[in-house]
Amino acid sequence: MLCCNLVHINLNEGMDCFMWNLHKSGAFTVNSMYRHLVNNGFKATQEIWHMKVPLKIKIFMWYLKREVVLTKDNLARRNWNGNKACCFCSKPETIQYLFVECHYAKFLWRAIHLVLDIPSPVNIELLFNNWSKQGGHKHNTLLLTGAAAIC
Repeated sequence: MLCCNLVHINLNEGMDCFMWNLHKSGAFTVNSMYRHLVNNGFKATQEIWHMKVPLKIKIFMWYLKREVVLTKDNLARRNWNGNKACCFCSKPETIQYLFVECHYAKFLWRAIHLVLDIPSPVNIELLFNNWSKQGGHKHNTLLLTGAAAIC
C-alpha cells in the first residue's frame, strides 16, 4: 500500500517546500482548513458560543454536546473507583441517562415540552438539533440558553 502511494512522487535536488493544497496560494489558513472540514461532513455549531451566558456555561454545553462531561461512567474510564450509580435513582450514570433518561430529567423535559411545545430530547444530539432549529437565529440562542439552564 505504501509503495503504491510513493510510486508517483518525483524527487528533485534542491530545497523542499511545503504546499497547502487547500488554498490557492499554497499557504495554510485556518479558514481553508475549516471549509475543508465542513465540506467533508464535520459539523461545527456556533450557537453555543452566541449565547449570552457565562463562559463556563458555554464550555459545559460544548462538553455536553461532545458527550465528554465527567459523569460517573466517564470517570470510571479514568480509573475512578467510586459508586457508578446515579445519585437520584441508583441506575448506572451516563451522560445519556443523567440528562435524558433519568426520571427527574424526563420530568423537566416533559414540562418544557408542555410549556414551549418543543419535543423532549431522545438523546444529547437531538437536544441540540431540536433546540437550535426552532425559529430564527436570535430565538435559537434563547432556546439554547434555556436548555443550558435546564442542564
